[in-house]
Amino acid sequence: MANRSGARGELRKLELRYRLYGRLLETIAGIIHKVTPWAAGIVIAYYAHSSIQSLAGHATFADIGIKFLADFRISEVVSYAVGAGGVIYGARMGKLKKDAIERMAGRIKELETKMDPGRSSSRLTPRGETRSEDKP
Repeated sequence: MANRSGARGELRKLELRYRLYGRLLETIAGIIHKVTPWAAGIVIAYYAHSSIQSLAGHATFADIGIKFLADFRISEVVSYAVGAGGVIYGARMGKLKKDAIERMAGRIKELETKMDPGRSSSRLTPRGETRSEDKP
């Protein structure tokens, strides 16, 4: 009986030790997860600073590029970026919509035929677009 309780005690000690190790690893992983983006930002800033410092006082193509970018007003750059982003977003959403229509077209046609077998088709393309021969 004493041997069993001793084994249980050892088992309990091992369990507590591994729980402690597990918590320790979770804590370390959490710290690494929080520190990594900041460390990466610091490293990027350091290398950007080093590259700019090495160009200081030299006339290079980088100087020409910086002068070109400096001529733009920040509001113009932001407006162009927002406009381009809107165009890209609209094009992407249009493609996703057409993909969804194409994916569901067969099922919808099947259900409509079940409800009304004499129903005529709209004769749209599988992507939901007007056929080229029907366009004016």
